[in-house]
Amino acid sequence: RPGARVWVLPAEKADRKLRYSWEAIEVLGVRGANIIASTNTVRPNLLVRALLEARCLSDLSFCELRAERNFVAGSHSGRVDFLLDEQSASPHYVEVKNCHMVYEDGWGYFPDSVSARATRHVDALAALVAGGARASVILVVQRSDVEHGVRPSAFHDPAFAAAAVKAAQAGVQFRAVRASVDLQGTYLTHELPVDLSGHASPTVLTDVGRQWEANRESTGWTRSASGSRVANGPFPHHLAAVRQAAKRAKQEAQGAGNTSRGKKKRSDG
Repeated sequence: RPGARVWVLPAEKADRKLRYSWEAIEVLGVRGANIIASTNTVRPNLLVRALLEARCLSDLSFCELRAERNFVAGSHSGRVDFLLDEQSASPHYVEVKNCHMVYEDGWGYFPDSVSARATRHVDALAALVAGGARASVILVVQRSDVEHGVRPSAFHDPAFAAAAVKAAQAGVQFRAVRASVDLQGTYLTHELPVDLSGHASPTVLTDVGRQWEANRESTGWTRSASGSRVANGPFPHHLAAVRQAAKRAKQEAQGAGNTSRGKKKRSDG
């Protein structure tokens, strides 16, 4: 939002195009107090690696950890953030996602715009599980005001939300952790539940839509080349719904007009 305090760090590479990296921003938390939220999208992977190496995640045991490993699973291929016990009969693929959107209901929502990449990732994990592997998605909420847990946002990306539910039914595990941020560092405090059932209820969709509309002016980003605002909607599925509604309204109006003309002809006759 305009006037918000931000924190940056000098870029580690001297020859990088931009001299600084945006690390954090002061935002108004869901209960009205200012908090610091991380804007570093690389940090979630570092945090999860630290959790894995410290064996802090319950029910997730392994002997070997490898990062950034390529895979092929049927028609799916790509690179996973972490691969545990690669040589075992049931290797464990771990994908990390950064969740920075928390609405006034106290839930974190992912993603905050359409993410075809995230959908491909969970589809691929489901395919890996079908082939005998294990797989987990770990969502990292880098702000301390999340209260209840994390939900896939069916408002922002219904395709991802549906893919997440399908992947969970196939055996992919969804987990989330909360990170508290201050000027001394980032602290992982506890695990959060992931809600894969209530996210698509009409009440939740309506409430998320209302909050999205109220925050549109301060979300997304501006492309430096074109100056256009992106990732703050309306999203393609919203525009499609508007077109469908307009088409139905036109058809209903035409039907009403035909009925009216038919009645007039009968009365004239």
